[in-house]
Amino acid sequence: MAKAILGRIKDPVIVYIDHYKDVFSRAKQNYEAQKKAPVLILAVREGRKIYEGAPVCQSFGNRNFYYASCSMNCVYDCDYCYLKGMYPSAYPVIFVNTEDYFKETDELLGKGPAYICVSYDTDMLAAESITGLCGRWIEYCKGKDNLLIEIRTKAAPANLVPQENVIYAFTLSPQEITDKFERRTPSLDARLAAVKRAADAGCLVRLCFDPMLYVPGWEKLYGNLADRVISELDTSGITDVSVGTFRISSQYLRRMRTNCPDSQIAWYPYVNQDGVEQYPQEIDRAMQDFMTGRLEKAFGREKIFEWN
Repeated sequence: MAKAILGRIKDPVIVYIDHYKDVFSRAKQNYEAQKKAPVLILAVREGRKIYEGAPVCQSFGNRNFYYASCSMNCVYDCDYCYLKGMYPSAYPVIFVNTEDYFKETDELLGKGPAYICVSYDTDMLAAESITGLCGRWIEYCKGKDNLLIEIRTKAAPANLVPQENVIYAFTLSPQEITDKFERRTPSLDARLAAVKRAADAGCLVRLCFDPMLYVPGWEKLYGNLADRVISELDTSGITDVSVGTFRISSQYLRRMRTNCPDSQIAWYPYVNQDGVEQYPQEIDRAMQDFMTGRLEKAFGREKIFEWN
């Protein structure tokens, strides 16, 4: 896989290191400078590769909820991304021992059905032209009736492969939010067009209005987004919908503030609820209720999942 990735990069400059952590985990790194000039690290993932889903993430009613850390960091640069508090480095890491991930998944499936999110610690579709990871997971899933995977993205891929146990989850934000807080990501127009193509092709499509950000005029911004989605998409072709507000673990927020000292998102006065930093309950509830209320007539309440 490493050779395949290098073959997709024009004139790569290769520097060999003993272990990815020698670069990735070293002290006194400049996170913001690395975001502006990222260096791709190819590595072998040791130890465990599939983990239980975190409480701050949605399981969508699936009991055996897991995620796979196939990559670390992302080609996009969203101000609110929890990865900015999760890792000491902004450099993207691609783990090339994919077969080991599949072996561990096989062992997991031997114990029963599983729902695995494979694109939480990165946006795999955004880097698919270089890594090919999504294609490998989709191929692996064929014929596995007891496996369901989610590929979450802000990308706008031209073509997606429909498969009955693969859900493509598109994060949608008001264009004003994208312009200010979601650097390098495709526009709302491009994402909606990608959603249409995926649904028309017969893919399982999830819409994610998550995380919603508490900004001045949020009702108008997210209300307009909901209206546009309802008017432009065939809602009957959407599998389900995710609604949630921004939240992050207290540990990640502390590092996020260190890595991104000028971030408006990082320095909001959140409320700590059982180790999770989130908006005050009245704001959190008002935002989720607002968005769910705008969407439920078009999608049906049974299709909408809130984070809490």
